[in-house]
Amino acid sequence: MDIKQYIDTLFSGYEETEALADFKQEIKSNMDDRIKSLMKKGLDDKAAFNKAISELGDVSALADELSLKKRQEVFSEMYMKTKSYMKPWRMVLYILCGVILCFGIIAAALAWSFSGEINAFLGTLLIFSEIAVLGFVFLGLTQETAAREAMSWKRALWYVGVSGVFLFGIIVFIMTYFLDGLGLPYAVATLIPFGLPSLALGVFLILTEKDRSKPWVVEFRKKAMEREMQRFANPAQEERFGLVSGALWIAAIAVFIILTITVGIKFSWLAFPAGVIGQMLILSAFSKKGE
Repeated sequence: MDIKQYIDTLFSGYEETEALADFKQEIKSNMDDRIKSLMKKGLDDKAAFNKAISELGDVSALADELSLKKRQEVFSEMYMKTKSYMKPWRMVLYILCGVILCFGIIAAALAWSFSGEINAFLGTLLIFSEIAVLGFVFLGLTQETAAREAMSWKRALWYVGVSGVFLFGIIVFIMTYFLDGLGLPYAVATLIPFGLPSLALGVFLILTEKDRSKPWVVEFRKKAMEREMQRFANPAQEERFGLVSGALWIAAIAVFIILTITVGIKFSWLAFPAGVIGQMLILSAFSKKGE
């Protein structure tokens, strides 16, 4: 094995960076000089090579530092990106939506104070808040971020339309139930024509949505999935984990039902936090076995 191959093997587990490449080249130069010096003292090639390696010492600490520095640079670039994707006109629209929302709250409060009727308050507030919320929905969906690409404005308008119809149904429901006093059945009847179609179309839009994640997010997700898959390298261990987890939650549900019947919901809900704690302990135990 030559010096370069040995050094490459030594640092095979580290991310290749410019700083690490310079470090490896410096080690190679020093080892070349040391081997030549030892050969002049009478050692053969192999003996000089082995002695130079033994004198090299532990260089992994510096390599770790260089690799950590690179990871910090990547983290700073990808996760803590300071680049502003917000254009001036978009900032103005965000501020305008906020102003409309605040104006609606103030106007609703004034309408209530002058009229003394809750219907004046709710009617004014719901109208202005819907306009502001729809504006925020459109701006949020079409906003590029460090992690996601912006949605096309045409598709965003579909989401705005769906949200608008659904919110209008909510407004009609509230006004029918609270303001007109027609009762819950009538209020639900007014909500159905707006709520159900908008929910159906909203589900369709969500299911047909394309992944707008940026490449670094996709890569991060892929590596996270690979780490998660490596947690259970043994299929039998994975099967045992599933069986134990299933048994835990069956027991938690059974305890919840029994306690609900015997002592009531006041204490029975504690079965689920206990189940979560048990699940975490099981995961920890199996992860240790898999390492």
